Parts: sequence; C-alpha cells; structure tokens
Amino acid sequence: MSGGTKPHNEYELSKIRNIGFAAHIDAGKTTTTERILYYTKKVHRIGEVDEGSATTDWMVQEKERGITIVSAATTVYWKGYRINIIDTPGHVDFTAEVERSLRVLDGLIVIFDGVAGVEPQSETVWHQADRYRVRRIAYINKLDRLGADPDRVVKMIQDRFKVNTLLLELPVGIESSFTGVIDLVELKKYTWSDEVDPTGEKYGIEEVELSGDLAEAYEELVYQLSDIDEGILDEFEEKRRVNPDRLRRAIRVGTLEQKFVPVLMGSSLKNKGIQPLIDAIVYYLPSPLDMPPVTGTNPVTGEKLERHPDPDEPFTAVVFKIQLDKHANKLFLTRVYSGTLRVNKKVLVNNSGEIGRVTRIYLMHANKKEPVNYARAGEIVALVGLKTAKTGDTLSDPDHPILLEGMSFPEPVISLSIEPRSARDEEKLELTLQEMSIEDPTFRIERDRETGQLLISGMGELHLDIIVDRLKREFGLEVRTGKPQVAYRETITQPVRIERSIDKEIGGVRHRGSVEIEISPRKMGEGNKVEILAEGIPGEIQEVLRSAIEEALYYGPLMGYKVVDVCIKILKVLIGEEYTPLGTRLAVLRAMQDGLREGKPILLEPVVDLEIILPQDFVGNVVADLGARGGELVKIEALGDVLQKVVAKVALRKIFGYSTTLRSLTQGRGNFWMKLSHFAPVPEEELEKILVLQ
Repeated sequence: MSGGTKPHNEYELSKIRNIGFAAHIDAGKTTTTERILYYTKKVHRIGEVDEGSATTDWMVQEKERGITIVSAATTVYWKGYRINIIDTPGHVDFTAEVERSLRVLDGLIVIFDGVAGVEPQSETVWHQADRYRVRRIAYINKLDRLGADPDRVVKMIQDRFKVNTLLLELPVGIESSFTGVIDLVELKKYTWSDEVDPTGEKYGIEEVELSGDLAEAYEELVYQLSDIDEGILDEFEEKRRVNPDRLRRAIRVGTLEQKFVPVLMGSSLKNKGIQPLIDAIVYYLPSPLDMPPVTGTNPVTGEKLERHPDPDEPFTAVVFKIQLDKHANKLFLTRVYSGTLRVNKKVLVNNSGEIGRVTRIYLMHANKKEPVNYARAGEIVALVGLKTAKTGDTLSDPDHPILLEGMSFPEPVISLSIEPRSARDEEKLELTLQEMSIEDPTFRIERDRETGQLLISGMGELHLDIIVDRLKREFGLEVRTGKPQVAYRETITQPVRIERSIDKEIGGVRHRGSVEIEISPRKMGEGNKVEILAEGIPGEIQEVLRSAIEEALYYGPLMGYKVVDVCIKILKVLIGEEYTPLGTRLAVLRAMQDGLREGKPILLEPVVDLEIILPQDFVGNVVADLGARGGELVKIEALGDVLQKVVAKVALRKIFGYSTTLRSLTQGRGNFWMKLSHFAPVPEEELEKILVLQ
C-alpha cells in the first residue's frame, strides 16, 4: 500500500474522491487525517494534535487548544486515486463549518470513540449528512483504550441512526493488547508493532483460517452482500470463500445506494488500521460520477436545470467557505460541479448578479496554496478575484446561469459588547469584524439601537472567545468586552388585527399611508411568515411592505430582541396618487409596533441539551448542582464500569462559565457538551430579574 502522485488535471473523474472526516470532539478526526497525510507521503512527519503540530490545525488557537476550529482542505494521492479531504471541527460552536463542508462532499468517514461510542456531536453530524445524502463509512477509533468495545459501538450506530452496518474488520486483541485488524474481505490479518516500526508505515500481513467468531462474521458479510449480488452466495456455498474483488464490488454498490454503512476499526494515535481505511475510501466511497446531477433553476426564467459532472458542460460551482489569507486576500473555497474554469475567465455570481474575473485558482493544503491553471468538474479549489460572493452562492458561466440550493445556518445564541481600547481603532475594529462575519455565517455584528454599543454574536462562549483572540493575534487590535449575554427572542401569544394611517409632512413633501394587518402567533420553531392578501398591490409597494415588516420584527416590544414565530397578513393597503411608498412604510411600521405590543408579547430564551461524562463518584454532586440551576434531568446512563453520562436540559443563561464549575465538582475529571435544544418562554418570576439586569 503506497501513495504516488501526478499532476492534478491528469486524474480521471472516476479516480477522484471528495471526502471529509467528522465526529464528536476528541474522537480522533485530526489525528486520523494526520496519519493519512503521512502514509500518502503528503507530509514527512506525523503531526500530533496534543503537540500543536497537526497539519490541518494550522491556526494558533487550534494549536494551543488542541481542537479543530475551521475546516481545512487538503489533497492526497493513493494507489492512483486523488483524494480531496476536508477535516471538520467536532465542537458544537463550529457546527456551521461541518454544515458547509457536507454541502460539497460526496463521502464521509464518521469517526467514533471506541469507548464512548455515539456521542452528541457525532449524532448532529450524521443527521447533517442525511440531509445532503452523503455516503458514509464508520471508523471505530481508540480500540487501544481501556473500556473499548467495538461491538457495543456498532450496536449504538444501528440503534441511534436506524441503519444497517456492514462489518468489514474484526479487532486483533483489544485495549492494551490491540495490535491490528482482520480484513473480512481479504481474510488477512494486518498487525502493527511499535518495536518494528513506531510510525506504523510497515506492518505484517498473514492469511487467516475460517473458524469460530471469524467464520461467523464472514458468513454474515456474505449473506448481507448476497442481497446485492446473488452469485456471492452461490460461490460461497461452492468454495466456502468468495473472490475479494467480487465482494468489494458489492460493498461499493451497497455503500453508494446507502443500503448499509461499512464499519472499519483501528487506533489512529497508535498508528494501527489506517492503511486499510484509506483503501476503503477509494474502494467504497463515491467519485463525482457516482453522484446524481445537481439541480437548480435559471435565475431569470425559473426554468429547472441539471448539471452533470462533465468537464465539457457549462461551468457550475458552489462557494462553501470564504477564508482570508495572510495578505488579506479573500479565498473562495469552491466545489466545481460541472464544466471547466480557467484562470482569468469571467464567472457569474448568480445570487448577486456580479460578473467577476477569477485571477487565481489554488489547490489548498490547510493554509498553504498550490497554484493551478484550471479546475474541472469534481474538484475542490480556492478562487481569488471575486467581490460579492458569499457562502452558499452559486457560480456559473455568464452565458449559462443556474442557481443551486443554498445553505442555511443556525442563529447565534450569545452576544458580547465589544470596544477598542484605543478610540482611534474604532473604525478598524468594525471593518475587521465585518470581514470576519463574511468568513463565518454564524458570526454577527451589529450596533445596539439604544446604547450605540458594538455587539458581536455567535454560537457559544468558545466561538466568541476565539473571535476576540484572533482580533488580538491576527489583527493587532486590543479590545475590551462585556460579560456574555443571552441572545433572547420575543414573540406574541394572541392574534391581533390592527389598522393604522399616516399623514405626515417630511422635507416639504406630504406622505400618506394606510394599512390593515393581522399578526398571529405560530408554533414554536416555525419561523416568521408574511402573506400579502390585499389584491392589486404593485411589486414596488410589496417590496416596501416586506422591508418594513422585516425591520419591525428586528426590534421586539419587550426588550428589543428579534421577534420570531409570527404570521403577518397584509389585509388592506390604500394605494393611489396621494399615498406614497414612504407613507405606506411608516404606516406598516406603526401598525407592526402597536400590534406586537397588543399581542401579549413574551420573552423566549435558549434552552440547551447538556451532556456530561464523568466518573460515577461525582454524579450526585453534579445532579444537585443542575437542580439548583433549574435544570431538567433527562437521564443518567452507565458508560462501562467507571464512567456515567448525565443528560439534562438547562437554560443557557444558567450555565455561563460551567466548565469551571464542572472542574471543581469532578476534580477536573468531568467533560461536558451542549447544543441548542429550543427556545422556551422565560418563567414569570425570572423575567423581572432579567429586565432589571438589562
């Protein structure tokens, strides 16, 4: 098993794999990626997360904290195949990085901790992959660890995700005696020895006899694959073995059709099991040719269109990430779905209408760039030269426009006030934050309407902590921040019907407007909806109505937070020469403001799912603390003989700084993870306290 490379443009589409690694934090994504880079000769020493030397963790903050913050792209070569890899974060604060990576990937290796099994973020990633129909391989890591139990992990994958698994390997030993894997397809044992080669590059291969558990596992593999190729069972009954190539063909078909998820195993940190995993990537995960054509619409005519992974079709691509390089150039990380793009060619940004010229095309290796002259269908590259493109935008040949499905990202749930230590840096700070918000669609910047303070909002304390740290390290900006604040929402609890008129002189011009609207509550989580029921409203006035409603919903009647989950119906709008667009806008704003006040508004707060892994000796202390915070205990679950998992729902405002508390309660031996569950009404007795604090 070895690498090997040739120029990027010489690879046939069938020999390209666009894949990613995803998992819960600390399950071993970056460690696994580092081994693949080493064994494919992309790097000449193995980088380690704990040492801060991992190739794909290139940011200073990633090296210091030992976590992946931004998804990193790289390209490796193996057995005549080109593998484009995206290593994604495992921390929930950076889930948008995973979302936008999955939008452009064809295959995914989901890594599971051999002790903990299916953890919360691995569940989130799995469901994100379901949405984009990404084909998957499961890799059970850390089989050298005390308490490792691959059978239990396989059962968890089946139960949690309701999928069929296909076991392709058995472990050789377990925990401290784990030395390798038995390949059920080849019926060979692969073993690695630290004494023979501590890098894991060299390993032993030997034939195995079919008996006991191995024979049982092989028969199960054969029977599962006979559903795809009936001849497999005939060959097995005749020879008691099946040609490995025939099995591999069937595994590939089943993986592409998502009939099952192949399961492999190993210990990435101990350099065991990686080479068979790279083989599985090229054997079983899809090439661009295996994926269905992308579908979209003509942005002008609305006509339904398809694009195939063909270098000769019109150029079509999606920008999935924007990254600033050290020279402040914007790199637009892009998946090409059809056609060929050459340097200095013009492209249409369909979402904005911009026609820009691509001045450079790069293959990325983390934060390093390799210039190339063109990019073809199926490739993942970085482009330079565009101005208005944003994450999720479609790029196309200007003569063949197409708009593909975009991406949706969660709303921020936590905010901080921020100001420069030096007044002369105020403009630079705001411009820098605006640039950072272009990179990260879950990071927002705005000014408080009442205080004029600059506010930044994100997905969690760590998310904003990284932003503030980058301001200092990368941009030389010293800043002061306030305490973290919950990003509340507001809604109404009863429907209202309201009519408002405006007759006002502004700048010597008389402006009149008159509207009747109905505002009603929707189910929690359904979002806002606007319906224009009044007939004969010109398009220009419809835009005025929608814009005014959007502005009114931005600033709620209770505390100025965004209004969510309401339906606004425009019942009547007076139009004519005496009624102006500005007058109509002012009438809508007043009707909305008065209507929201009369609709019995309430404050909503984010509630998080909290999962804590800790030794059982400390469970009592932690549960008591959660009760004192008003948390709702969901369950307590045993993880082996020593560890327990506590699951609870808690208001986000109650657990700011929880990591410090948990360290104290568990003598530093507890870990926790949380994600937004839902927004819930703030209890009456708590509302007064919040109003006072605000």
